[in-house]
Amino acid sequence: MGLCVLLVLWVDERFWFNPADPHLHRIAAYKGLLLLHGLGGTTALLTGASQFSSRIRRTRTALHRTLGKVYIGAVCFSAPIAFYIGTGPLEPSTIHVEQMFQAGLWCACALVAWASIRSGQVAIHKAWMMRSYGFTLIFVLSRVPDAFISSYSDQFLSDMLWGLVIVALIAPETILTAQTLLRIRSAKTRHAGQVAVSTS
Repeated sequence: MGLCVLLVLWVDERFWFNPADPHLHRIAAYKGLLLLHGLGGTTALLTGASQFSSRIRRTRTALHRTLGKVYIGAVCFSAPIAFYIGTGPLEPSTIHVEQMFQAGLWCACALVAWASIRSGQVAIHKAWMMRSYGFTLIFVLSRVPDAFISSYSDQFLSDMLWGLVIVALIAPETILTAQTLLRIRSAKTRHAGQVAVSTS
């Protein structure tokens, strides 16, 4: 993911440092909002990653909670800006509905995760945090193809974004289910080994 971030910065974000870049003129009316959205998204990207560190959760609980609050704040700050820009004239009309869902679900998942941990539901909190962070990763992953494809249709963009939204929703459940099944399998293997030792 770090390599993807560097790739996206190099391919998609260099225009910020080149006043002559035509893209900078195209987004002039939204430049300030895009900067704020980018700062919020970057904050969510960095603080969200720390939430999955078992070492921080176990040994530095206060830091984990603080970074979690920063993450929730960054998402709630950045998502409405994404909604506004994504449904405006800067983006093709073919992705306006997708942008509503992407921004709305990004914020909703983060808020459900927050409400879950406030109620002491750690397992539910973890699943919803994973979903929210999946939407945070769309911030980067949707731009990776720009490094390999010089141009693509609005339909391709729409299809790719919808695909990433679906992955963000179902990947966490898939990961958690796989972890549970592996734990069950490991426990059965250990139990079978103990039975074999005791009978021998």
